[in-house]
Amino acid sequence: MTEKEKMLNNYLLRIALNLDISETMREKAETSYRAVGQWLGDCDDDSEVKIMPQGSFYLGTVIRPVSDADEYDIDLVCLLKNAKYKSEAEIKNIVGNRLKEHKTYDKMLQKEGKRCWTLCYDEFHMDILPCVPNDSFYSEPYFTEIKLTHKLDNGSYIAKYSNPYKYHEWFEKRMETQTIEIRKAFAAKNNVEIDKVPSYKIKTPLQQAVQLLKRHRDIMYDKLPEARKKNAPISIIITTLAALAYNNESNLYDALNSIVSKMENYIEKDGDTYKILNPVMQEENFADKWNMEPAKANEFFCWLQCVKNEIITEPLNAQGVHILTGNLETCFGKNIVQRSIKDEGEAIKTARENKSLYVSGLKGGLQTSSTNTAKKVGGHTFFGK
Repeated sequence: MTEKEKMLNNYLLRIALNLDISETMREKAETSYRAVGQWLGDCDDDSEVKIMPQGSFYLGTVIRPVSDADEYDIDLVCLLKNAKYKSEAEIKNIVGNRLKEHKTYDKMLQKEGKRCWTLCYDEFHMDILPCVPNDSFYSEPYFTEIKLTHKLDNGSYIAKYSNPYKYHEWFEKRMETQTIEIRKAFAAKNNVEIDKVPSYKIKTPLQQAVQLLKRHRDIMYDKLPEARKKNAPISIIITTLAALAYNNESNLYDALNSIVSKMENYIEKDGDTYKILNPVMQEENFADKWNMEPAKANEFFCWLQCVKNEIITEPLNAQGVHILTGNLETCFGKNIVQRSIKDEGEAIKTARENKSLYVSGLKGGLQTSSTNTAKKVGGHTFFGK
């Protein structure tokens, strides 16, 4: 990496850290979904309920909302283990009716969604997906395919299929090498056993890259008319293509550079039909709406080109930190970037005070870790006027 790339990597790391969900908010969400799970599980129905997270909360790629007025999105699966032979309408309404029986949840419950029931909390909303096993029974890690319900505009229900457990397993496999290395480093630094390191404490370059890409999308489409906003790239497509393009790069800048240059290669096209197949369930095409609404495909490629220019090309060509800061604010938002730049400055100041600040070469940038070519920077006394 060049010194400019190292500096950009440090800033991107700080931004990803500031985008991540706070530990306090994580605990609130986990406490809330366990309470919901207990209420649903204690119903008189003989369905035997299992509640589990899915989506970005499960994958470790959740990000802060663009506006403080917006909410975090927490996705849950509500699996009715013994309700396989019930109709789609019954599956959906077992969960909805049980939530309505709770005095508090009934007030928090939004209008029924196409697939989910949504509970609105103060700082997040919880999308609860009713489903049943698609196999004769549900048993991790082998029999994990689920059948969910999809409500059509005419009020009828049809079956859809998914496998959140296997997708999570696949996603983790895509970053396994870096997960092991980062877990070892965390355990050594904090003097704990490797298997005792909580998963949420580990963040790989792939997870951080997905967070930055989703944030760029949110910032970009927040400024655009509703006609374009409704066609913004969806998270499952960004996440899947990023994971396919990731090659266990050990730093965030290299991971992002590799991902944005390669992710288009994993989009299949047969005539006018786009395919981005679920890697664990080939019959599910994440790009199926692209084929019904071509504007969605056009927006994806437009967004991807903006990502290449705004996250990679323009920051590398920026002359001066103020220009670089402006570039990053365009990508990720002013408040997040300014907070991240300040955090990086504080880290350098602390490293200098602790005599652990290094410079690489005559034209190199400052860094807080030692390398073979880096020399320690002397401390300042700041005497004089």
